[in-house]
Amino acid sequence: MRQLFKFSLFLFAMMWTGLMFAQKTQNPTSLIEFGNANVTGNSIVEVPMAPVTFLNQAPNGVNGLFADSDCQLCGTLQQTVADNFTATVANGTTCITELVIWGGYYPEDIPNTTDNFTFIFHEDNGGPGAVITSLSGVQAASRVQTGVILFGTHEYMFTFDFSASPITLPQGTETYWLELFNNSVESGNFYWETGNLDGTHGVLGSAWYTTTPGTAWNLDGATDLSAQINGDDACVPCPVGAPTNPSPATGSVDIDINSDLSWTNGAGTTTVEVFFNGVSVYSGAPITTFDPGTLNYLTSYTWKVYCGDGTCSTAGPTWSFTTIQNPNLALINVYPQSANYWTGTCDASTKTQVSLVNTNATAASEVGWMAFDVSSIPVGTDITAITFHGFLYANIFPYWSITPMGTVNPVTGAASDIYSQVSNNYTQGIAYSYNQESGTLPLDWTVRIFEPQAVTDLEAALAQGWFAIGIVDWDFSTSYYVDFQGWAETNIPYLEIEYIVPVELTSFNANASFGVVDLQWITATETNNQGFEVQRSNGSDFETIAFVDGFGTTTETQVYTYSDRSVEVGTYSYRLKQVDFDGTFDYSDVVEVNVPAPSVFALDQNYPNPFNPSTQIAFRLAVDSKVSLKVFDVLGQEVATLVNTNLVAGAHTVNFDASALNSGVYLYRIEATGIDGANFIDVKKMILTK
Repeated sequence: MRQLFKFSLFLFAMMWTGLMFAQKTQNPTSLIEFGNANVTGNSIVEVPMAPVTFLNQAPNGVNGLFADSDCQLCGTLQQTVADNFTATVANGTTCITELVIWGGYYPEDIPNTTDNFTFIFHEDNGGPGAVITSLSGVQAASRVQTGVILFGTHEYMFTFDFSASPITLPQGTETYWLELFNNSVESGNFYWETGNLDGTHGVLGSAWYTTTPGTAWNLDGATDLSAQINGDDACVPCPVGAPTNPSPATGSVDIDINSDLSWTNGAGTTTVEVFFNGVSVYSGAPITTFDPGTLNYLTSYTWKVYCGDGTCSTAGPTWSFTTIQNPNLALINVYPQSANYWTGTCDASTKTQVSLVNTNATAASEVGWMAFDVSSIPVGTDITAITFHGFLYANIFPYWSITPMGTVNPVTGAASDIYSQVSNNYTQGIAYSYNQESGTLPLDWTVRIFEPQAVTDLEAALAQGWFAIGIVDWDFSTSYYVDFQGWAETNIPYLEIEYIVPVELTSFNANASFGVVDLQWITATETNNQGFEVQRSNGSDFETIAFVDGFGTTTETQVYTYSDRSVEVGTYSYRLKQVDFDGTFDYSDVVEVNVPAPSVFALDQNYPNPFNPSTQIAFRLAVDSKVSLKVFDVLGQEVATLVNTNLVAGAHTVNFDASALNSGVYLYRIEATGIDGANFIDVKKMILTK
C-alpha cells in the first residue's frame, strides 16, 4: 500500500504542476539592460516545472531538465543543458554582466550560493559550436526562493554576477548558445527550468540536453530555458591581464593546513583583490602571496584573484584545493558486552529479546536498543564523529530512527523507561539518524553517520563507561519494521568512533651526568599544542620546573630538549604535561633517572668566557665538603666571595655578576675540605670584557 500511495502522489504532483502552469498569469518586467542593443531570448517566466518524467514527452511548456550528478529519480542522467539566443550589437561591444536563471530542487533541498556552476558560451553551428568562453567554478551572487511546487519541489532564482569580468560579444547580429550545468552534488535532484516565454521580449530557441557535452545533443521539443541575460552594449574590455600560476594548483589535494596562496599578477596590474571562499580578504596594492591562516583539515577551499588598474579589473578563474586529512585522527570500534540485554527488544512493559534488536516484529509497538562498552576511551577524549554499523536480518520498507537514550541504561533499566525514551525521541532534529527509506533495504550491514549531538552525548557518557542508542520504526505497525542482529548473533553491531590524538609523542628520554639531567622528547604530529610543562619529583609531589613552547599544529616531526641543572646526587622522576591552547592537557609517561656523585673534585672553566657582565662557574665535589669560592684581580686582591659554606657531594653551579667591576683578567679560586679529610684547591682565569 505504501508504494502505491507514494506513486499516486507522484503522478498527482506532476498533473497538478501542469495545471498550475496552465492557469498561471503574470505581468513580466524585463531585466534587460543592453541599451540600444537588441538581445532576444530573455525569459522572464518563472514556471514551476515537473519531474524528469516529462523530459522527452511532446512539448507542453512544462519540462524539467536535470543537471545534477546526483539524480535520484531519473533513469538516464541529463547532466548538461544548452539554449540559443540572438544578440544584435549596433556598434561597440556588448558585455554580458549578469545571468538570472531559474531552477528547481526535489525533494526539499535548499541550494547554497556556494554551489559551483559552469557556463560555456558557444558559437552557433546548428547547435552548440566552437567555445567562445568558458567559466567554471562560478558561484551565485544570490539565490532567492521564488516558489514552492507541490510535493516538495522548491523553485529558486539564481543571479550570477560577471560585472568584474564581463563576457564580450562582437558587433553585428549573431546567434550564440549558452551551455550550463551544476557541478555540486545535492542530496536530491536539481533541474533547470524551461517554459513558454514572453513574446514581447523574444524567445530563446529550443533547449537541448546531453549526457556527453560536445558530442551528441538532443533537441527537447520546442521548450526553452528560463533565463535572463543582462549586460551593457557599450563596454570596453578591461586591458589588465588575468592572474595565472596559482599555488596550490587548482584541484590540488593533500595541501598542508599552513600553506600560503600565491599567483602571478596579469600585465598592467596596479591593484589586487583576493577572495577566499567567496569572501573578500584583501584589497589594495599588488601582492602575489596571501596567508589565509591555519586551515581546517580535509576541507575544500576556493579562491579567486582580481587584477585591476584602478578603473577596471580582470578576474582569474576560481581556483580550488583540498587540505590533508588530520594526521592525528584515530579510529576505535566499540561493541556491546557479551551479556543479556546489552542489545535487545521491549514493548511498553516487557523486555522481549535478550539480544535481537527488533521493531514491531510481534506487536505494533516494539522498540530495540544497543548499549556499547566505551570504558576503553579515556574521559576527556576529543571525539569528532560516530558511525553506526548494524547487520539487518529483516526489514520491510522502514521509516526508522536511531535515538538517544539519555540517562536510561537499557541493560538494567525497566522496559517502560526504555520504551518511553525511544518512542518519544525519534523525530528529525532529535534522532541521531532519521531515515525515511524508499523501499526495503538489503539484508546486510547498514551504515549510518550520527548527527553531531551524538558526539556531545558520547563524550559526556565516557565517565560512566557505556553509551546506548535506541532503534525504532516509527510506523508503529507490524507491516513495517527494521530488525538487527545483536550481541549473541554472528554479526555484532558496533560504533566506529573517530577521535583526535592531540599530540603524538613518539619518545621521551632522560640522561644524567654530574649535576645535570638532559631531557629529550620527540613528537610525530601536533594539533593545537601550546607547549609542555616539564615536571620533576624527587620522591614527593611533582613540581613544574620549566615550560617549553610547542609548535601549535604541525605534521612535521619536532625534537625538544631541556637541561635541568638544579639537581643534586640522587634519583629523580620526570614527566611532561602537554597543554593545548584551549586549556586541555594530557600527561606523558614518567621517566626516572639517577644523578651520580662525581668520583673526583673538579673546577670547570667558567661559561661564557670572555663574558659581560655575568658568567657561570661550575665545580664538582666527590664528597660532602666545606667549600670556599672567591674571585681575585691580577694583583691578588679579593673582589668577591661566591661560596663560603658546606655543600653536599655532586655538581654545583654559581653565578658571578661583575657589573661593578672594570674590564680585565680575573682569577677564581676554589678550596674544598671533604668530610673524609681530602683537600682540593684549584685556580682558573676568566676575562671580563665591557
